Parts: sequence; structure tokens; C-alpha cells
Amino acid sequence: MIAGLHYFIAFLSSVILLNPVSENKKYNTHPTYVAVVQIDYTSQDQLVTLLCKTFTDDLELALQKKFTNKESIAHPSDAKTILREMDDYVKSHLQIKINGGQVDFSITNYKIDENNSVLIYFRLNKINSINKIEITDTVFYELYDSQIQIIYVTVDGNRKSDKLRNPASKVAFDF
Repeated sequence: MIAGLHYFIAFLSSVILLNPVSENKKYNTHPTYVAVVQIDYTSQDQLVTLLCKTFTDDLELALQKKFTNKESIAHPSDAKTILREMDDYVKSHLQIKINGGQVDFSITNYKIDENNSVLIYFRLNKINSINKIEITDTVFYELYDSQIQIIYVTVDGNRKSDKLRNPASKVAFDF
């Protein structure tokens, strides 16, 4: 009985110590802070697609801090405003250079999946070739010191990846 109590106290202490206290407990729903960027390019189409996948609650918190908006991503009252705010937020935290030149990208859509994640779709048009791609990614760095960025880049079927931990924010791939 006493041994069981010691195990319970040790368990309870670890739960309390390992779970950070948040200013808004609604956003303390997952233990890891990860965002994924996936870039795909095919020279035949000269089209680059960009997918950003994040936890929905993290994105809502970031948008609320930047725009002082309490809008729900899953059920927005104004879908155009949410789309514009997501576009602005991601562009202010994600920069892409292809072959040494800064490129612009435009949001096309987003969707919520069953895993409390939001997938945000962007595209870049008329990229003749990719020899080198440089990415600066600071999505949610202002929110979480332990933020992790996973980056996948596929050029004509050749896939490369890397992981960044806050404060590291830059990665480059040669193809």
C-alpha cells in the first residue's frame, strides 16, 4: 500500500512538473509543439506546392496574438478574414529562396483534419528549376521556446528533410 502511494506521488509530481502552465489552459492540449512544412516541385509542371501543417489550437493562439481576433478556425464567422490572417501570419514567419531569389507564395485553401491539425495550402507558379532552396521558418517561435519545425522538400521525386528546434530557423537543400 505505501509503495503504491509512493509510485502515485512520483507519477503525480512528474505530471505537474512536466506539464507547463499556460496563460490560457485551452491551448495546453498537446505536449509537443511541432509544425510541418512540405514543399513539392515537379519540373514538368513548373509548379511548387507548399503545405503547412500545424496544431489548430497553436495557430488560433498565434492569430489571436497577432490580430487580437478570437475567431475559430474550424467555424469562422468570416472565412475570408481567417484565410487572409493565416496567409499573413505564415508569410511573416516563413521565407523561401529558390536558386538565391526570394519567392512569394499564395494561399489557396485550408482544412481541419481529425487530429486537431490544420493543413494550409499554398502555391508558387512558374519556377523553371530548383537547384537550391533555402527556408527560414519561425512559425510559433514567439509562442513556444520548445517549438520544432519539420521540413520536407521534394524536387522531381528527390526528397530531403531536416528538423529545426527553436531558436534555429534556417535550412538549405541542394538538388
